[in-house]
Amino acid sequence: MEEENMVEETTGLQTEERKGEEMEDEDEATRKQTEGRGEECQTESPSDRRKRLILQVVMVLGGSVSFLGISVAASWPNPAILDLRRHNTTIYNTTITLTPHQTDMLGSMVAVGILPGTWTWGWLVSVIGRRKSMMLLLAPYTLAWGLVALAPGPVVLLIGRVVHGVCIGATFVSASTYIIELPDTSIRGALATVPNFALNLGAIFTVTLGFSLRWYEVPFVGLAVILLQTILLALFLPESPSFLVIKGRTMEAKRVLLRLRGPSIDVEKEMENILTENGEKAEMPLLKVLREPAILRSLAIVITLFFVQNFCGLLVFPVNMTRIFQDAGTDLSSEVATIIVFLVQMSGTVLACIYLDRLGRKPCLVFSLLVMAMSLVVMGFYRQCKDIASPGDVTTEQQQQHFLPATNTTFDDYGDVTKEQQQQQQFILPATNTTLDTPHYDTDLWCVDQGWVPLACLTLFMFTSSMGAGPVPSILNVEYFPTAVRAQLSGVCMVAGSGFNLMALQLFTPMQSAFTPAGLYWCYAVVCLFGVAFTLACVRETRGVVVG
Repeated sequence: MEEENMVEETTGLQTEERKGEEMEDEDEATRKQTEGRGEECQTESPSDRRKRLILQVVMVLGGSVSFLGISVAASWPNPAILDLRRHNTTIYNTTITLTPHQTDMLGSMVAVGILPGTWTWGWLVSVIGRRKSMMLLLAPYTLAWGLVALAPGPVVLLIGRVVHGVCIGATFVSASTYIIELPDTSIRGALATVPNFALNLGAIFTVTLGFSLRWYEVPFVGLAVILLQTILLALFLPESPSFLVIKGRTMEAKRVLLRLRGPSIDVEKEMENILTENGEKAEMPLLKVLREPAILRSLAIVITLFFVQNFCGLLVFPVNMTRIFQDAGTDLSSEVATIIVFLVQMSGTVLACIYLDRLGRKPCLVFSLLVMAMSLVVMGFYRQCKDIASPGDVTTEQQQQHFLPATNTTFDDYGDVTKEQQQQQQFILPATNTTLDTPHYDTDLWCVDQGWVPLACLTLFMFTSSMGAGPVPSILNVEYFPTAVRAQLSGVCMVAGSGFNLMALQLFTPMQSAFTPAGLYWCYAVVCLFGVAFTLACVRETRGVVVG
């Protein structure tokens, strides 16, 4: 009996040891997952953690006001073009006329300015910090909106749009970096979609302003948004802790980290990890960093995603939304249809906040591009059918086919027509030397009375784009690069993206003329499918991974 008891005790001790080892392994795994942020899983109560995360959300919301300013600047052509078509007058009550080419340039010239904006502010962000570089944006925004509002003619107006591009590129580099570096890893993906929410909100806001304000009055509202962001940065928002650590401002960095992470987190460990990951790259020249294979691979992935984002129509449609609805012949007014699409896009951003951290960046991007491709294919078939049903001006041959008299025909050729009828021109003949502009509809085609189709297609397109194709390239543009050179490398990708944006916007009208609207939508669909294949083959997941 004693031997049996001893065996049982020994077995029990071994079992307890194994359990203890398993618990230690779990603790070690948890520690490894959290050590990048310096989190030691100490006694942080749920209420303390909730308060800390709410503070991070508030800070990210404050920093995202910059993206509201971006959206007002980028979406300004929507109300402006419609207003200029109705009342082509300036703030001085003089006439201003834009050619179709100049109308396209209201959107595309922004991409020209993005090039110097990203390079200049990419350097500033790494030298003076994220917060100060964002505050300096007030000066170029004031110049840009001033040129647009006070423009006497197309030339000054387009120069103002170039300066807008400088502001947009600079804001993307500084604000995106700032927002990614503030929150915990567990909520970084969700909070990284807040800028997209602000962009959608700004688009709706800008189109709504067009109902009551002239094209030269909207700029004053846009300038007020940037002024609000500057005040928030000056009074309430801190500098990025990662930047402070790299610059050796240890005490200030520790103070900000304690505010963001709480007292139960080992902030010293987080600061040490930031220095370890970035110490060498902080001293390296940018050209040497660019030669590293991992950096080159990340650059290639992000630049390709920006290509897909621009040439799938995602950044072209918001600028030309009202024009697209006018051409497609939707049942609603173009302004109301545009607002509906932007509202639905904003709801898609809310879903992205939930699923980008739950499912990951890669699955959301694949799903988004697939549904966008389907929407574009249907939209293309609708426009093809619409063009067949409504070919436009009726030619002379069509006049003869439909038993209409040819031009320059006199009443004498029609027999018993009285002089009174000739004088009153009350017969079935059109006036001489005229053509018929009335559209000729084939009522057997299904698309004639289906004006809801373009609205449904573009709504679904913009909704699903907000869940992946919209936010993910911008998120990866920050997450893929080390903190020390993040702003510069993000700027490199932004320069490439702005070049693609310039080409996509400027080629919108020529491609529509060359391929027809249906062909243009199908080209965009092919780019979406290419993006799906590229994402599955090349894009690496960053969900739950410590960045920097």
